[in-house]
Amino acid sequence: MKEKTEIQKKRYSKKKSKLPVIIVMIIAAFMIVKGVMLQPQISENIDKISDLQSQINYEQQKADEVDNLRQKVNSDEYIEKMAREKLGMIRKDEIVFIDVTSEE
Repeated sequence: MKEKTEIQKKRYSKKKSKLPVIIVMIIAAFMIVKGVMLQPQISENIDKISDLQSQINYEQQKADEVDNLRQKVNSDEYIEKMAREKLGMIRKDEIVFIDVTSEE
């Protein structure tokens, strides 16, 4: 009778030692499946990041252009140029020639 209980203990011991391995395998399989299912979303997010980075670069260029224009607008040369072009103003020491031969 003692032999039967020892055999039963060994069987129980073998079954008990397989249980953690099976649990680990199930968890690993679940994680692999979940990772494969998330791959399209990961790829989509990588594409979005790339697009957003491009937009950031574009907007940074535009901001740089605005800063450059702001610096130009505050310069005396730009103010003089706009006064000549838009308002038709001239300096005191300049002579203005008007073309009377042109047909309007």
